[in-house]
Amino acid sequence: MTKSLLDTNVKLKQKFYFQFLFYLGLVILSISINYFSELKSNFYLIICFFLLATIGVSHGSLDNQKGKLLFQKKFNKHWPLIFYSLYIATSLLVLLIWLNFPLLSIIFFFIVASFHFGHEDLELFINKNFFLNRLIYFFRGLLVISAPLYLNNQETANFIDILLLGIDTWNFNPEFFYYLFYLNLFILISLQILYLYLKLLNFRYFLIICIENLSIILIFNYLPLILAFTIYFCFMHSSKHILSLANELDANDLNQGLKRFLVLSLPLTMATFLIAVIMLFYLSNDFSISNAMLKIIFIGLASLTLPHIMLEYIYGRTKKR
Repeated sequence: MTKSLLDTNVKLKQKFYFQFLFYLGLVILSISINYFSELKSNFYLIICFFLLATIGVSHGSLDNQKGKLLFQKKFNKHWPLIFYSLYIATSLLVLLIWLNFPLLSIIFFFIVASFHFGHEDLELFINKNFFLNRLIYFFRGLLVISAPLYLNNQETANFIDILLLGIDTWNFNPEFFYYLFYLNLFILISLQILYLYLKLLNFRYFLIICIENLSIILIFNYLPLILAFTIYFCFMHSSKHILSLANELDANDLNQGLKRFLVLSLPLTMATFLIAVIMLFYLSNDFSISNAMLKIIFIGLASLTLPHIMLEYIYGRTKKR
């Protein structure tokens, strides 16, 4: 049986526990502040926008390095032109489809994002070769979608209306999302117990995943939607993937790996951030600042997610050969 990545790397394990405790502390602090102050100002949206456009997108900012490994051997010095053209074209295609078919795009994005979130949240913990992995990845990621749709349904429904761009309409059915949430939770916990029983997941990691599941439920129940998503995406999802990337960059010295990640990721992260700011100023002429930020964050994330996932899949398949 293959051990988890955390079990095979002591320094990675230490860094993960720090990341986990920091995330939990941030969850508790945010819920406490919201409870006592009842966030009503849109100022936190600006903070969320900044965090998502920097820390959030940075976990995909080494895609060019992976693209180099995949394309350089075949296309030699022309690899940047081929790679960036395909990457940008895929992103623009997603954006074009969203602008014309927003409802179908949202549904597709939720499905793809569920698998993506779950995969990068759980890949540190479990045997990557088990045939049920895709199921547990999907239902873990789906919790990030189903929780706000049930627990924070009115704000989430308003948010989806914004993303529909006034082109499509949808019928919000609270009863459906009630059943979706509890079915999601039941299947996810059942799969985790099965993994524990089959010794594909040790008890310590089982508890950590359960605590993370609970934290996702709590933040989407008690915090504004965009703040809850920012905490999850930046400090659970992205931070785990960054640790994995740093471990790939330097398996012998994780601190050096993190430094290398920072240097290598900075150019694309800054470029993405500048594009996001430019789009914010452009869209603010026609929409409120809050609506403009929501459109940029989520439609922008969707347009970047598909090429990122495709690249991760091809890169992962290549590494196994």
